[in-house]
Amino acid sequence: METTGTIIKGVGGFYTVLTDEKPIVCKARGIFRKNNKKPYVGDLVSISIPENPDEEGMIEQILPRKNTLLRPPVANISQIILVFSYYSPSLNEDLLNKMLLQCEHIAVRSVICINKSDLITDEEKQRIEEMFRGTDYPIRYTSVLEEDGLDDLKELLSGEVTVFSGPSGTGKSSLLKKILPTKSIEIGELSRKGNRGKHTTRHVELFRIEEESFVADTPGYGNIENLNMMSDALKDLFPEFDKYRQDCRFNGCNHINEPGCEVKNQVGTAISPRRYDFYKRYYEEIKRQERW
Repeated sequence: METTGTIIKGVGGFYTVLTDEKPIVCKARGIFRKNNKKPYVGDLVSISIPENPDEEGMIEQILPRKNTLLRPPVANISQIILVFSYYSPSLNEDLLNKMLLQCEHIAVRSVICINKSDLITDEEKQRIEEMFRGTDYPIRYTSVLEEDGLDDLKELLSGEVTVFSGPSGTGKSSLLKKILPTKSIEIGELSRKGNRGKHTTRHVELFRIEEESFVADTPGYGNIENLNMMSDALKDLFPEFDKYRQDCRFNGCNHINEPGCEVKNQVGTAISPRRYDFYKRYYEEIKRQERW
């Protein structure tokens, strides 16, 4: 018997697939390894169900993906909530901006979540919002300690496949514990088959919170994957440039040294100087890599 389902966990070569009926622990056919194609959490897959309930199912086919993240390894997501803190640890603006670029690169909606908001002032919130003026990125402030802003964040999860990601120490795990319902899928308890061997490496887990709503918990970031793009393409990943690029004097303007650049004219008014400074620095970083 065959059916389809979504991979919600993968550890040590075993994949838990959530079907309409129940979660089923599966192996993947060797053809995937031969073709260098590994199943990811979030993949919609076709599986064969064994007659013996003590045996594993088999992943027969990985259905076409909408998108893929390599770090963390997850597929078919619709939004990424980037969890940072302003203090403890201090906000790493460059890392946040690079993660936003990654979201733009794979055309996934991004939400900025500033956790530990009980530690920051209204003026500091304004500083954050000014940096992202013109981007339309939703910004949410949350405090697990004071249970503030959690309902606003939950509203964004309905009907979405959401990845929570961000650097370690920002309270992401504590935030997820508050957001996820107590009856979320506890994958580690689904089957004895999934506990074969000890695995210390952290993995991605996908939790169903509503019928069509899933949330992924992912390991904290040490760094992010290389965007692997040319410097001339970087400007297209800054949504605040969109309204003004058509008024630049030259087609294909990179908004760096070109005369008659409307994007540069808007820096300090419609475009944040801090974001534009990051853009120039990252552009030069990519240019250096190109010269190598």
